[in-house]
Amino acid sequence: MKIDLNHFALNRRSPLFLDWRRLQWFHFESGRHFGLKYLTGCDSGFGNALAKRLDAKGFEVFATCLFPTGTGAKELMEGCSNRLRVLHMDVTKDDSVKKAFEYVKQNLGSAELWAVVNNAGINKGFSVEFSSMEDFRDCIDVNLLGYVRVTKAFLPLLKRTKGRIVNITSASGEFSLPFFTPYTVSKHAAVGFTDCLRLELETLGISVVSIEPELFLTGLTCPDIVDKNLDAKLESLGPSLKEDYGGSYATSLKDVEKLFLSFACSKISIVVDDLESAVSLENPYHTYKPRRHVLSRFLCFCGEVIPRSCHILIMKLFFRLFFSKSKAIKDVIIKIVSWM
Repeated sequence: MKIDLNHFALNRRSPLFLDWRRLQWFHFESGRHFGLKYLTGCDSGFGNALAKRLDAKGFEVFATCLFPTGTGAKELMEGCSNRLRVLHMDVTKDDSVKKAFEYVKQNLGSAELWAVVNNAGINKGFSVEFSSMEDFRDCIDVNLLGYVRVTKAFLPLLKRTKGRIVNITSASGEFSLPFFTPYTVSKHAAVGFTDCLRLELETLGISVVSIEPELFLTGLTCPDIVDKNLDAKLESLGPSLKEDYGGSYATSLKDVEKLFLSFACSKISIVVDDLESAVSLENPYHTYKPRRHVLSRFLCFCGEVIPRSCHILIMKLFFRLFFSKSKAIKDVIIKIVSWM
């Protein structure tokens, strides 16, 4: 047995306390926690980074990609060991998920499936009137129903090992993030699904872990892509909406989008650390909340404990000030957020 000192760190579930549980005994010699890991959404971002991390630590990994000939998949195939296998899966297609399940089942050999990590995600749309029904459907189909499809498909294998399911949800599943409405709606639903699943599978000995990161810089939050999509959406508005939302409102909307995205943290290793803990620790937390620093954790903690009515009031005040015509007020808000 050995102690992994790399996991002795500040607790990302709580803003103020040391996470003593990260300093705990592993039982890798039994081979149980070295069981196969099945990851979705490994084209880029958290999934891609986690696949590389687990492979480097000696785990066997099935890494699924939407684009198996894309850059992310090629990086995994060329840069990782033969313990990692890349396969195609589209979480929005029942047949694709079933095909991936059959592949895993047939290629387990003497190993067992220990963990499924639901990571595939999409971010489309903006405010309600700036989002099409397709934006809402796509976000829900990937960020919620994709998790449901994969979970239902792989539960038979997890019940054999009493393994675990790790769902990457979001802080947006706890806090309502306006102007990213389709994404926020889907993540609220994903958190609800994860909570229900955890309670339902408790009697079967299967752990369910939720990873709820704040904004991190991935393909979903790339400022250039989001800005380009917003410009296209503004151009496509009908005459009535252009009259309602044109001029200063459109400018302020672009500014608030940039403000949110400027807050995205580039250190995705913070999230990958918690993901590694979730799939490898014998007794992981049921929820991990990756935050960039103590101040960020403290602010999120305050957001969790204050009454919902107060939270809404603060958000209303923020947006009323930000959408005011006073450039000075807007500049002050931007400076405050930038300092954070």
